[in-house]
Amino acid sequence: MATGWRLIGIVVLLALIWHVGAGDVFRVVLGVDPLSLASGAVLTMGVLFLRSWRWRILCGGFNINLSVGDAIRLYLLGTFVSSIAPGRAGDFAKAYYLRERQPEAGLAVGIATVAYDRLLDLGQISALALGAIVVVPWVPEKIGPPLVFFGLTGFVISTVWRPVREGLMARPLNWVLRRLPGEDGPPPPAPQTANVLGAQALTLASLIGLAGVSVVLSRGLSISTPVWRLAVLAAVGALVSLIPVTTLGIGTRDALYVSAASLLGTSPATMLGLSLLILSMYVLKSIMGWVTWALSPARDRRPPEL
Repeated sequence: MATGWRLIGIVVLLALIWHVGAGDVFRVVLGVDPLSLASGAVLTMGVLFLRSWRWRILCGGFNINLSVGDAIRLYLLGTFVSSIAPGRAGDFAKAYYLRERQPEAGLAVGIATVAYDRLLDLGQISALALGAIVVVPWVPEKIGPPLVFFGLTGFVISTVWRPVREGLMARPLNWVLRRLPGEDGPPPPAPQTANVLGAQALTLASLIGLAGVSVVLSRGLSISTPVWRLAVLAAVGALVSLIPVTTLGIGTRDALYVSAASLLGTSPATMLGLSLLILSMYVLKSIMGWVTWALSPARDRRPPEL
């Protein structure tokens, strides 16, 4: 079934290429400015570093001392697993490899760190994407972006407030963790306010970097759409990519970008080319993850298991 979902994503992508015109799409991709492509790759590595650092901070909130180097390596291992396995298997792989390195932490704590890491991504991206969808079409262009920004800021602040943090994050997560096989101890507590605040700041920085990738690649294709519109599209695209039905957002993100072509005043072939270039950034991270896996100790090359 999982393989079927991945195949559906590939089929959707191939159908879009055929519908838009394969020749036009490939001309767009091959015509990208090399400097913009290199800048996108550098920004992608920056986002990877910020997210690895964020996970390290969250691990610290659970009394797990993880070096920056180990955080980056384990994050890359998770990225590699996500590119070859269905759903959010890469997230579970990070928790498993963390337990292998620090057995005293336990699998439940490892999953808790990964769950908070993912929830921060999902929360900020959802707040930005849904806020933009609701606000932007109904308010003047000069007012829309500030409203979305202040709404996102309010969301970030609210998650730092302890009742919100425990009610929306800790309690549902603990309900799941108590049902893990072999995990009979008390559930891990919610991370401290300082850890969540630092992680939220890094989440916002990584979201800006993610939007920057989309902007520099679009400029490399001579797309002149305003930056904030591209940032909103990048947020919605990231949200769609988080849906665990296809690998690396293949098919779902492509369909979104093609459907947004008329709104952004450009051609479907150009938008599909942009989506493929964004996919290439994900592939770059997956290749780095594979290299990390190949060079890792034997304990990190075993398939994750409970």
